[in-house]
Amino acid sequence: MAIYGHMRQSQNGHKRSFVKNDPERAIVKSICKQLLDERKRQQISQQRLSEMAGISRTGLRHIESLETNPTLYSLLKLAKALNVDLTSIL
Repeated sequence: MAIYGHMRQSQNGHKRSFVKNDPERAIVKSICKQLLDERKRQQISQQRLSEMAGISRTGLRHIESLETNPTLYSLLKLAKALNVDLTSIL
């Protein structure tokens, strides 16, 4: 479950956490989207990036689809693997 969200059943019957919309969430969404766009620009698969960053592919999928709140540590690892300065994204 997300830090300040709730669980609900999606249309396909799976339970998923949904985080309330707030300014902080918008920032996280923007960062994740920029990292996803950069991964695609570099034509790197989720599997390869997860290996480069040292996180699980499932974890990366959850970050990119905004199904979880990524830790700062995870964002830093992804940015480093993509050779992106995270402070410029912030």
